[in-house]
Amino acid sequence: MKKNKLRALLAEGVAVAMLCGVMAVTALADTGVPTVTYNHANKQFEFRNVSTNNETVEEGYPNLFQELTNLMPGDEKSQEIKVNASGLGSGSVVIWLKAEPSKDPEAQADYAKLLTAMDEQGVTLSITEKDGKPINDVNGDPVTELSAKLSEGVRLGRFYGSDDERNLVVKLSIPVTVGNEFQGLAAGIDWVFTAQYEPGGDGGDGGGGGTDIPEPSTPLGDLPELEKGDHFAYIVGRDDGKVHPEDEINRAEVATIFFRLLKEDSRNQYWMTTNPYSDVPADAWFNKAVSTLTNAKIIYGRSGGIFDPNAPITRAEFAAMAVRFFGSGYDGPDMFSDISGHWAQDAINKAANEGIISGYTDGTFRPDNNITRAEAISIINRVLDRRPHADHLLDGMTTWPDNMDTSAWYYTAIQEATNSHNYDPSEERDENDNQFEIWTELLPVRDWATLERAWTDSNASVNPGDVMYVSSSESYVVK
Repeated sequence: MKKNKLRALLAEGVAVAMLCGVMAVTALADTGVPTVTYNHANKQFEFRNVSTNNETVEEGYPNLFQELTNLMPGDEKSQEIKVNASGLGSGSVVIWLKAEPSKDPEAQADYAKLLTAMDEQGVTLSITEKDGKPINDVNGDPVTELSAKLSEGVRLGRFYGSDDERNLVVKLSIPVTVGNEFQGLAAGIDWVFTAQYEPGGDGGDGGGGGTDIPEPSTPLGDLPELEKGDHFAYIVGRDDGKVHPEDEINRAEVATIFFRLLKEDSRNQYWMTTNPYSDVPADAWFNKAVSTLTNAKIIYGRSGGIFDPNAPITRAEFAAMAVRFFGSGYDGPDMFSDISGHWAQDAINKAANEGIISGYTDGTFRPDNNITRAEAISIINRVLDRRPHADHLLDGMTTWPDNMDTSAWYYTAIQEATNSHNYDPSEERDENDNQFEIWTELLPVRDWATLERAWTDSNASVNPGDVMYVSSSESYVVK
């Protein structure tokens, strides 16, 4: 495979970074701008207007970015490319550009060191539309440029067919401060495109012509359903025997909760064990939850092709995720004073209108605050229409040393989420005119590890869906 090397060179006594070709630098083909096409019919990438002339290694993987060579500290170089897709039918495809380690064993050892040094020194990869048309960032806000660390890569957008072509400018920036961190490193990188194909509809997040809107408030098509009739415990305590209601909750934990709460038919329908995220490997404890809910378009990743599983989740992110299980819309004034113009404005309004979220006494929602476990549990209970009452719980239920204050606003919510039980609906109503639960029997807590093994076995022979991932490093042709 033909590669680009990022090497440390000694120039005038200072170590500097330089991007150079393994082969002699060749001119771009005369026929026009380098073009990459994802052809779903053949499950491969097609490269046009490139040269694979090669004087030192075997002919093969083309370099679309021959303008991004001989970079010195302080340099910014750009390369125009065209990106499109074909053979998608009614589906769509998300295409990424990433730097991946070359398959040269001698270079592999330095690759992690190289990317760490580049990230720390602020080496960035960015894209713009050639005609200046705005691109939506990960929050759905229009921006003139998208950029990311070289190790993360840049999402080029969602494509819907042969008429949906983007004229992009890819820029690599080397800060003037780059120096001794690169001395002695000779790691190889390949510029790799990856495609995530999804069948049917709009793919859930974007439009043509360069508009890419992640995190839609409601997935398109059939909505996955949550189990509302069976009130099993969906939260377990931590190893210290506490439930930590006021701690933050991370993205992997939230995905796992909703995954467990799916109705069996929905879980089977959207079952998936692969995903497009570089930080959710197959052996991760949360892989099946993240993969399945991504396939169901309930959860989305972050820029750079990551899910960020250990990161805390914000109140806005959680509201947007929870409201995707509802099909109705909202057309009215903002229900909180601090959400105008926020990327999750519509989702927050819809969630408030559904009665599953509430704000603060000052009229704010504080969308960018990280949500606590107690807040998340309270929202989930409302989504499930689970309405416990402090006077109608049962003796012998599981209790927690950090949830003993029965006057705490979250006391009954935590007890509801951590105790499996049967119940009867009340004849009377609470102060919000809702029926509440009268617990009638405690039930054993579910063994989630055993259940997940059973779910895996039952889906082992099922086609995991038409969502698929193709890398240009494994499947390509030069036209």
